[in-house]
Amino acid sequence: MLELQRNVIFGQFVETGSFIHRVDARVKIAATFVLLVASFLIDDFLGFAVILPLLVIIGVVSKIPLGYILRGSRFFLAFLIFILAFQVLFYPGGDVPESSYLWRWGILSVSTEGIYTAGIIALRVILLYYVTTMLMLTTSLVDLTNGLELIFGPLQRLKVPVNELVLVFVIAIKFVPIFIEEMERLARAQTARGVPFDEGGAITRARRIGRLLVPIFISGFARADTLTIAMNTRSYRGGRYRTKFRQMHASPSDWLALTLVTLWVIVAWMV
Repeated sequence: MLELQRNVIFGQFVETGSFIHRVDARVKIAATFVLLVASFLIDDFLGFAVILPLLVIIGVVSKIPLGYILRGSRFFLAFLIFILAFQVLFYPGGDVPESSYLWRWGILSVSTEGIYTAGIIALRVILLYYVTTMLMLTTSLVDLTNGLELIFGPLQRLKVPVNELVLVFVIAIKFVPIFIEEMERLARAQTARGVPFDEGGAITRARRIGRLLVPIFISGFARADTLTIAMNTRSYRGGRYRTKFRQMHASPSDWLALTLVTLWVIVAWMV
């Protein structure tokens, strides 16, 4: 049986009542942005080693089991390994000294420079994935929407449709688990008709799953059309003339956490 909801956690929210869950959404978004910038600034293994304890602390304080995150990242990790294998094998060897090659055959090669570059890329991608996933797991869509609207609210003075853009972003995130649920439903229906999705090689399984893409996209367009009709029926006009029932207030501990994250990232970058 194909079980995607257990293997894909992007876009899901897990309530554990931890301190990170109670932190103001704007502070969490700012901390995530700082860590995203750090993933591009840090360019050696020592800097990422300094960042690692911070990520461990975030995972422990959030009370979200590491096994749950790893189990829900199988497809991401498999795709990452596949891409990194190409990065290592097809690394351009124009400036690579001959002594750095560990193996070479035609256009394929394995060199220490290629392995080093692939390792840095892997750490950057994993950091990007981890911080964004933790933001989704610890922040509800309502708080995430309100936080983004408040952060980008000043842009409305420049006639930027902030509310509409945030709404599109949130709906796109919400559609991820919906698509996964729809794929599982179709897979169960196909399995009941004698099409097993857990048998055969990787290529065979990929072909069987690929056959579900067309009905999934058709269902997605139908859901989007239904959502549009529902919003028009309720006279939705973005954020104009709307008030918020839930007001956000960042406590001193929230700002202290953001300050510590920023200082930690600066130390990792300087190292």
